[in-house]
Amino acid sequence: MPPANLIRTKWPKTLTAEQLHRLVRAERDPRRALTLFDAATAASVSTSAPPAPILPSPDTVSLLTSRLASAGLLPLATSLLSRSRAVFPSAADLEPPFLTLLRAFSRTHRPLDALQLFRSAPSALCLPHSARSYTAVLAALVAHSHLPLARSLLVDMRAAGFGPTTATHNVLLKAHCSDAAAPIDDALRLFRNIPKPDSCSYNTLIDGLFRRSRRAEAQELFSEMVANDIAPTVVTYTTVISWLAREGSLDDALEMFDEMVRRGIAPNVVTYSSLIDGLCKGGRASSSLELLDRMVKEVKLPNTITYSSVINGLCKEGRLREAMEVLDRMGLQGRKPDAGLFGKLIFGLCDAGRPVEAANYLDEMVLAGVQPNRVTWSLHVRINDAVVTALCAKGEVGRAFRVYQSMRTRGISTEPSTFHLLVEFFSKKNNLDKAAHVVLDMLSERCIPDTETWDVIVSGYWSKKKVRQEAEEVWNQLRVI
Repeated sequence: MPPANLIRTKWPKTLTAEQLHRLVRAERDPRRALTLFDAATAASVSTSAPPAPILPSPDTVSLLTSRLASAGLLPLATSLLSRSRAVFPSAADLEPPFLTLLRAFSRTHRPLDALQLFRSAPSALCLPHSARSYTAVLAALVAHSHLPLARSLLVDMRAAGFGPTTATHNVLLKAHCSDAAAPIDDALRLFRNIPKPDSCSYNTLIDGLFRRSRRAEAQELFSEMVANDIAPTVVTYTTVISWLAREGSLDDALEMFDEMVRRGIAPNVVTYSSLIDGLCKGGRASSSLELLDRMVKEVKLPNTITYSSVINGLCKEGRLREAMEVLDRMGLQGRKPDAGLFGKLIFGLCDAGRPVEAANYLDEMVLAGVQPNRVTWSLHVRINDAVVTALCAKGEVGRAFRVYQSMRTRGISTEPSTFHLLVEFFSKKNNLDKAAHVVLDMLSERCIPDTETWDVIVSGYWSKKKVRQEAEEVWNQLRVI
């Protein structure tokens, strides 16, 4: 009997393969779509089931396999393809969904499972190996640094009579370029042996040359690509622009960006982010703001990395008002700032002698639910300590103590130097109760006050006339005894 969620399914009196395809496509939940598919294709005595089991179309099996794979439900996708292989007229028709599965295993960081599926295909799916399936598994192994296995599979591929295609060469080229220990000259020789290199071949080698600081050769290869009528893609331009920006060749990067636009190739978010990051690091935050506006106009919404670069660049140049505006824009566009972004602005405000505004942003960070974890713990400690230190420097007694109490409530560690600063600050302001409170907190955390800290608070109490008189009276009594 089908599950309860299918009892409400309205089956047509006569179900066809085309109608089943529409039902599967309309169901958003891939698990439910699979349950619906199984109910329609298996015999059932339930009155809620379709009138009679039907044979699904290859398109329906391919669609459902792809959706299950995209959702990470790889065992279900593999099982579906295995038990539905009979619906495919030929191996050529079965290969596309099979390749989809192989690539899904790679995307989910399971290259060895991709290799196992590939090995079992002739027996489990009656699907012989092909140049495309060899290449898909090679790509998975190379992407996850299983280079010895990739080399072994390449030997098997040649032994099986499959000569490497351009796509196969591109995978091998990527292996050479991504391996820092591999000489780039080997990659160059491999590239020259490709009968018909495509844009992917050029992109991979250009990136590899830049990565090894061989910029001149990379740019020559780009020119060769254009001369050979192989159109540069958005990946080509983004690669070149990114490396030029990293090297500080900002004018060259901007010129390449303009050329890209003139050729009718639309920059993507990665292109913009790479160029913006380089401009901000190069002290040209104004240009980065212009690009940020352009991104929004082109409906290519900046990501957190893009905003982080702009805010960091503006803070470095002391343009805090604009940095705050960008942070606000980020929130309006649905991007939640993280501790790193808040920290850049807070540190900038502290350095500029604006601790109250820094404390306001710290409160905003807390209210936004930005909590420390194992990775960001030290950053949260530094942010909070910076605000407390800056408030003390400006004499903001009440606010400094409130931030300190908030730190204690949230479990944020206090550095020994900050403890000492607070004791000294409150003692000088004659807030000895608060100073004593801080000392007790130090002791509770087994942070033993040093001599200077004890001197500060003892001197503070000693300066009180009544305390001094009482001490002197006790001393005089001791002398008489």
